[in-house]
Amino acid sequence: MIGYALLLATAQAGAETEASRIASLEEMVRAQDARIRDLETKLEAMAAKSPSHPSPATSAPAPVRIAQSGAAPVKLRGRLQVDTVFSDPDGAIGTGTQIRRLYLGAEGKLGANLRYQAEADFAGNKVSIQDALVGWQASPSTEIVAGYFKPPITADDMTSDVYTLFLERSAYAGLFAPGRRVGIGVNHAGKGWGLRGGLFGERDDAALDTGRNEGWVASLRGHADLLPGEGVLHAALSGYYSEPSTDGVSLSQRPETNRAPLALDTGRFAAEHGLFLGGEIGLGEGPLTLQAEGGTLAYSGPAADPRFTGYSVQLAYRWTGEARPYDAKAGLFGRVTPRRAVSVGGIGAIETGLRLTSVDLGDDGIGGGRLTTYSVVVNWYPLTRIRLSGNLVHARVRDGRTGDRDATALALRGGIDW
Repeated sequence: MIGYALLLATAQAGAETEASRIASLEEMVRAQDARIRDLETKLEAMAAKSPSHPSPATSAPAPVRIAQSGAAPVKLRGRLQVDTVFSDPDGAIGTGTQIRRLYLGAEGKLGANLRYQAEADFAGNKVSIQDALVGWQASPSTEIVAGYFKPPITADDMTSDVYTLFLERSAYAGLFAPGRRVGIGVNHAGKGWGLRGGLFGERDDAALDTGRNEGWVASLRGHADLLPGEGVLHAALSGYYSEPSTDGVSLSQRPETNRAPLALDTGRFAAEHGLFLGGEIGLGEGPLTLQAEGGTLAYSGPAADPRFTGYSVQLAYRWTGEARPYDAKAGLFGRVTPRRAVSVGGIGAIETGLRLTSVDLGDDGIGGGRLTTYSVVVNWYPLTRIRLSGNLVHARVRDGRTGDRDATALALRGGIDW
């Protein structure tokens, strides 16, 4: 009996302990439930006080990014430009359509002071490398860049084709700018001024990589904004020294539309070295932009010492009031951003432009001819990264070998970038 009593007492004590534990758990659940209700009430109050429309910064789509292990995200980049060209029946410029550019690439950081950029053009059923570089920020004002990119010569050539006023760069920039090459450069920026230079090999062409000595180019460009305040008065000087390959030199150019045949062609001639000197001037005042650049390219060779010259002048006006921003570090005018895009009920940005270009490739026995172009452009930017353009070009060629000829073309383009 005593044992049974002890067993009964033990069981009763265990039941009381279990009941106490259950009661304690129930009290904790009630407390958590009350806290959750309190938080829901506070969230509802905060939502009632917040604006009905999110801010543009939060509502704008984020750039496409892919996570990297142990590094900053990768940002995908690219552009698509589709052209339609109409020419006069008697002209030599073809009529038709084409994908002018289809760039795909990426950019990102490999560390706190190291960036990279790589991009290729897939238009025309072939792949051509565009910028492929690594940049090291040696100091807050100085960057060292190595890879495949453009030497810093002429503003028109250095400006992205997404930002340029006309559909194609001027014949002056196309002839006298060296174009993308493998090299190393230094970019230094001060307050309202900048200096860029580099040492480069030749343009990338695998067909020319054997049986000869490759040429090289050393380039330098300095620029400054001479007008303090909101307006811009841009001035720049640039130059390069080159030693061509043992194959010699050949210069050629189209009349500022990609579907046109070559209008100028010097043929190949021997040269021991070349020297380019050029100048730029630019004015940005509200919706008005005026830019001019010109220069001379002289070669010295065993048989001839030709000196080629050229210039380009262009005027732009944004009828919807936008100003082209000026990058004081690079010395370039940038992208047009609509004040009121169509997505918010506006009409976007409307821009018109005029351009005159003249280049002369005839001197000291080299008969490359002379090209003069007159161009008119209308650009509509319904959204910041969408552009619709119409570009009318009239070209006059004066060539004693092949005869004088004129041609007119209208180029239409739809473009988007990301």
